[in-house]
Amino acid sequence: MNYLYKELVQQAKIGNKRAFEDLLDKLKPLIYSAIRSYSKGRDPEDLYQDACVILLEAVRDFDETRNIPFLAFAKSRIYFGIHNPTRKIKNEISLDEPLWEEGQTLLDMLEDTGEKIEDRLARRELVEILNNGMDSLTQKQREVILDHYFDGKKLKDIAIDRGVHYKTVLGLKNRAIKELYQQLKGFKNTV
Repeated sequence: MNYLYKELVQQAKIGNKRAFEDLLDKLKPLIYSAIRSYSKGRDPEDLYQDACVILLEAVRDFDETRNIPFLAFAKSRIYFGIHNPTRKIKNEISLDEPLWEEGQTLLDMLEDTGEKIEDRLARRELVEILNNGMDSLTQKQREVILDHYFDGKKLKDIAIDRGVHYKTVLGLKNRAIKELYQQLKGFKNTV
């Protein structure tokens, strides 16, 4: 099959560095387009380096016998290679993330700040709200939260134990955290 940049791809595949550099130069507009589309929260220079590695892997993995044009193959690899980690960053929720305008986080609320009775009562109420919040979660969400935060298991290990994909466990954790945040926002209004 004839396709654009066939000779460059073939030469780069056998280790010709000059051919790879030429191919990289020709595909820079494609790389920059992907970076512009998916650079939210990430350094464009890092994304460019990632895209170069992805292109190198695309050259290595490209199979001419599958009748897929190299440009389409490389484009999908570059776009998905940049988009997926960016999407992961966007979907993760941090317990250090401020809950309210004052910048107070969940960890700030749970720290022992002294012997004041008011603080103890507020802390006890917070624990009660968290327990009620845990009861409002689905069984799967509750188990993921307990395994991850109380037993210290990694999400990847939880996914393997349950026989599900990592993204499924991540989604359960994120939905559970959002639900608990909603419970805590109500707590903030009563304090």
